[in-house]
Amino acid sequence: MTLEETLKALKSAFSNKSAEAEAHAKEIAELKAKNDTLAAEFAAVAEKLEASAGAVAERDELKSKVEELLNALASTEKKKNEVFTQIESVGKKAAVIIAAAGATPVEITAGNVENGKAKTGAEIWDEYLKMPQGKEKQAFYIKHRSAIVEHLGYK
Repeated sequence: MTLEETLKALKSAFSNKSAEAEAHAKEIAELKAKNDTLAAEFAAVAEKLEASAGAVAERDELKSKVEELLNALASTEKKKNEVFTQIESVGKKAAVIIAAAGATPVEITAGNVENGKAKTGAEIWDEYLKMPQGKEKQAFYIKHRSAIVEHLGYK
């Protein structure tokens, strides 16, 4: 081989290698870009996972608070029922004592107590007279019947 042929052969080999190196460089650049994209996606997913773990912890904390509040509510309801039972029994005892003394016991309900002061039979009667005819007036009468009857002097 002559020097010229060797030079041509080397040029040809280098140009092939150069094209091959450019192809590899292009492929490496594409892979680096893909790697950067995947790293960004991974970071976003990791962030979402971390946020969801926080949300799960917060949900569990709130769930335990709700259970605690439900237990407190149940306890309060139980105490309320006990108090109502005691109030009823005290009211019955008071009615027996009043009846034994010769007086007629009068039922005092929340409807005929205003500002901590019991309404008189006259006040209840006046309120009843001011009401328009209808179901509300009938319900009011039923609720306050004993006070109205006593006020009117019937037994």
